[in-house]
Amino acid sequence: MPGERRAYVVREAGTPSRLGKLYKIYPYTLSSLLEALEDARFRSHTGPPQVVLLMAGRQRTVIRRFEHGRQVTEAR
Repeated sequence: MPGERRAYVVREAGTPSRLGKLYKIYPYTLSSLLEALEDARFRSHTGPPQVVLLMAGRQRTVIRRFEHGRQVTEAR
């Protein structure tokens, strides 16, 4: 969709019915994606699981999940 706004979001994993706490929104650039991934990894090391989302308009897609400082795969 033309003009669709995109961003990367770091937030607590939460549940499908209840989203976790939002920490930061990053611009849609490669360097911001790398920064968001590192931020989520560090936050998960000492806190709750974190996810990095790609937000495009109203659509949100989880691109990475971190628990205990490590990337994990989600069961689908």
